[in-house]
Amino acid sequence: MTANGQVLELSPADRVRAKLDDPRVAESLNDLLEHADLLAILVSGLDGLVRRSDTISDSLTSAIGEAKGDAAGASLTQSIPGIDALKSIDLAGLAQSFATLSDKVVDATPALNSLLSSRLTDPQATEVLAQLGEALVEAKTANAQGAQGPKGFFGILKAAKDPDVARGLGFLLQVAKAFGRQLST
Repeated sequence: MTANGQVLELSPADRVRAKLDDPRVAESLNDLLEHADLLAILVSGLDGLVRRSDTISDSLTSAIGEAKGDAAGASLTQSIPGIDALKSIDLAGLAQSFATLSDKVVDATPALNSLLSSRLTDPQATEVLAQLGEALVEAKTANAQGAQGPKGFFGILKAAKDPDVARGLGFLLQVAKAFGRQLST
């Protein structure tokens, strides 16, 4: 900012106004304001978690000690069938795996948000994906058992007369048409 030809330092209010002129900052603030209720719940939950962190860590330590079979937890190991299998769990390795996974999830958050807001999570789409998975396993099993695909062009034409093959090809053509429409928009 200049006054009478001299450069003056920007006031904090001027710096805020300059940041609000940035479209990305304005869009981010709008997103935050649209989700203010969710943010309030998250902040409240985190506050409660931090306030009770000592109690939570003591409870977790006690539970792990009981599960591992400390003298005080002998009754727990007797009352829960299969609890002995938990004694062999490498907690440090589990914590390391969780830290690695959480870093990957943070890095993948934009892609996950895109997937979760897409129609890929639509129940119809998940049903189609489940059917596709079953068909892939069935075809892999048939192929492993020696089933041969059609040979040559005339073999493909003959296979296309099978009602199941015709239905599958018709579906693939509909997918290709819809996908082409999506690509043109």
